[in-house]
Amino acid sequence: MASKKVARRYTLALFELTEELKLTDKVAKDFSDLIKTINSSKELKLFLKTPIINSHRKGEVLEKMFKGKVQELTFKFINILTRKERENLLYEIAEDFLNLVDEKRGIVKVKINTAGKILDKDKKAIENKLSIYMGKTIKASYDIDKTLIGGFVAQVSDIVIDASIERQLQLLREQFIKGSFNN
Repeated sequence: MASKKVARRYTLALFELTEELKLTDKVAKDFSDLIKTINSSKELKLFLKTPIINSHRKGEVLEKMFKGKVQELTFKFINILTRKERENLLYEIAEDFLNLVDEKRGIVKVKINTAGKILDKDKKAIENKLSIYMGKTIKASYDIDKTLIGGFVAQVSDIVIDASIERQLQLLREQFIKGSFNN
């Protein structure tokens, strides 16, 4: 929990600076790429987390990896983290920064499970409905859930919107049991 608080302080400071310098989108792109790089390499993730390797050495490796490939501000920020021996928080800070950017812009991440592959026009329709329902812009990711008969189930943090056929049949069944079904 303490590491999340520390990461949040760094995130907020960086966000304020990027907003002031009008570099938020560029730093967000850098962090998005950085997260992909770390996720694609278990060794890199372990390297950043391990206390066995000193921060100076980690800083040298990060410099070779990122110097000239990311914004100067992003690179300086990574250097500050290594000098303060906080490089183990780089991944958390990058994720938190991207989440903060989305939050400030009214963008909500939604995980949508469908019974099978759906067309782009159907994806747009679902995203539009959810956007109207939530009053925010939607950033959707899609997965296939073989247990669904049809429809979709959307999840936004801890809120689940179940528009599956199974759920619709369950609601219809409940109406029949209550005797409140009208033609």
